[in-house]
Amino acid sequence: MNKGLIISVLLLISFNCFAQFENETHVFWQPNNKLSFDMFKGTPSDSSYIQRLKDLNIYHQIATGFWSALDVPKTKRGWKKGMVEKYYFCAAMEKGNSFFIVKDSTELKYAQLIWDICEASTRISRRNLAEFVSQINEGVDGKTNGAISIQYMTCLNDGKQFGKEVTQALFNEVITTHDEAAYLKYRKQIDDILNELEDYSTSEEEIQRLTSNQPDEGYILAPNLMGDFKGRGEIRY
Repeated sequence: MNKGLIISVLLLISFNCFAQFENETHVFWQPNNKLSFDMFKGTPSDSSYIQRLKDLNIYHQIATGFWSALDVPKTKRGWKKGMVEKYYFCAAMEKGNSFFIVKDSTELKYAQLIWDICEASTRISRRNLAEFVSQINEGVDGKTNGAISIQYMTCLNDGKQFGKEVTQALFNEVITTHDEAAYLKYRKQIDDILNELEDYSTSEEEIQRLTSNQPDEGYILAPNLMGDFKGRGEIRY
């Protein structure tokens, strides 16, 4: 292999890895990839909104989203053949709606913590859903399809509820007060969760599915979702 071809291959590999982590509009959570100032592309023009943030001692905004999808077999034949549903979760940050009022290391580390809370939320959903399916399949030859559809919304909401509650507490106890001791407490809590649930981290496959909006062959996006068994409706987070 000549030198020019080696460089081309390395560039292609580098581009593909980058594309899986970030695109023109969003950044997607992946291990060892940290937020940087240049990922925040927003330029808010509403001065009254900025003033409200300043009044609360908030000097940045990070627009995070808990993306999700449930794919099911496309046909009745697929169900009968035992095709199992596929679920996808990922933490996404919208660049154009994220910005700094004060660009410093303190605000960046707060944004990173919010970002990591979102990833921890997806891991809780994956863990809870995987554990439910494991219980259903215990002692059964082969995998039982239909189980994921039954519990999907409940487990999705488990993660979303965690993220919503912890993020709100973080704003109240850390971001609006700039309390360093409180920040370190939350940082450790989220780091511990991320380490404990490392096996449930966002995968490149999930990012690819959610950014392309293309289910695998033989599957479609679930047209209907069963309700949350805890009666929470759909949690917006």
